[in-house]
Amino acid sequence: MTRYFFRFLQWRCAVSLLFWAGGAIVLAQTGTPAVISSSSDVGDDYMYFDLACNVGPFSGYFQPKRWERTEDHAFQVSTMIEGANNFERVTEMTGIVFSGPRSLPESWSIEVPTSGYLSFRISPVPKGLDLPDFIQINNKNTNYQVRSDGLYYSPFLQKGDRFTLCIPPGRELFHWSELVFHTNFSAVIVRPSASTTDLRYAPIETGKIQRVFFPTDEPGAWPVFDQDGDRTTRFDQIELRSSTDIFDVEYTDEQVLKGGEYVLQRTFTIKEKCRRANRMQRQRDWSQLPLIVTTEWQRKR
Repeated sequence: MTRYFFRFLQWRCAVSLLFWAGGAIVLAQTGTPAVISSSSDVGDDYMYFDLACNVGPFSGYFQPKRWERTEDHAFQVSTMIEGANNFERVTEMTGIVFSGPRSLPESWSIEVPTSGYLSFRISPVPKGLDLPDFIQINNKNTNYQVRSDGLYYSPFLQKGDRFTLCIPPGRELFHWSELVFHTNFSAVIVRPSASTTDLRYAPIETGKIQRVFFPTDEPGAWPVFDQDGDRTTRFDQIELRSSTDIFDVEYTDEQVLKGGEYVLQRTFTIKEKCRRANRMQRQRDWSQLPLIVTTEWQRKR
């Protein structure tokens, strides 16, 4: 363990040097504000979070700052990777590292917003005389499965269940990574001040394609994605003029003659990346084309 701890200190020092030198890796306290996508406040009394394949590890509802913790000897580890244009750098979170020394067990706990299960990786496996099991559901030790992919899988969780990860006291370091919530629901609306579990969480089962619409029947209107599904709140609506992280957007144009006038007719095809079977296709009159008249004299030239 001493050798492992010493090697981690060397790695941590190297990481810090890279950070100050503008290198590729950033190490930051999990308690500091983090910019994590796929979640947004909706009004003053409720919040909206994407779930399932719409989000990555430790993001959305399960981002680190939302967890309750007894101690705080944990560091958030992130990696800077090059973007598609080789000039943009994107921060990718690679997990939580529990440092020491810890005089007491350290626990991270969160209430599950809907039915599903959590998978994650942890190295090494936490053990200790005062820690019979490091995964607890509703403050009780529970069974868990380790699959062939090396990930730990929690039991099936119900809305309102409390999941807790327990780290034993000591100096040993633990790396907690790849935490993902698996569920059939695509999103959840959370009302933190609600008095009951049923009122606090409202899961959304439909895919995102059901929240794509055209704001008007007039020509020239682009399709719009409404993030929370409430069309009366326009601040969260995004025009789909091109493909995004959520949708593949394609359109084809055709010149047609309608009522003696030429019209540019545009056919939109929108596919949801998270669920490839979810797609919509709409054909609309996009704009009127100028009428081009070719005279006999022009044809002879």
